[in-house]
Amino acid sequence: MKNFLIHLLNYELWANQRVIQALESLDKPPARAVAVMGHILAVQQVWLGRVEHETIFVSIWEDTPISWMEETAQRQHRKIVSYISSLSEPELLLPVDYTTAEGESYKSTLVDILTHMSHHAAYHRGQVVQLIRPLMTEAPVTDFIVWSHEA
Repeated sequence: MKNFLIHLLNYELWANQRVIQALESLDKPPARAVAVMGHILAVQQVWLGRVEHETIFVSIWEDTPISWMEETAQRQHRKIVSYISSLSEPELLLPVDYTTAEGESYKSTLVDILTHMSHHAAYHRGQVVQLIRPLMTEAPVTDFIVWSHEA
């Protein structure tokens, strides 16, 4: 399970980098596309803080400059992969206690949290690509199967 989760996280980094590079290539990327990509990265940071029981002072709709996105994506990837690597297989299925921004308490396994993060990011990357597609000759492809063939 641990290897699969790291595999999934490696895909996430690749897909995020593809979209970030596309945003960087545009002279004037749509503000909404930049905001949504920033949202993906901010939410990943929030979830990482929840998993590691750290207080995170970031808004999920924080204005993240495109120039910071690549480094942010790489840093968060290193941090979550390091955290997962430090756990035993049984620990991946233990409940993680966390509180939402609205103050609601929940318990979820790390497997469920990482699955949620992956689906959430894929949904929003699709929105970003939809917003930038008209401005590009070739929009970024972020399908998991494409990455698996390239990896």
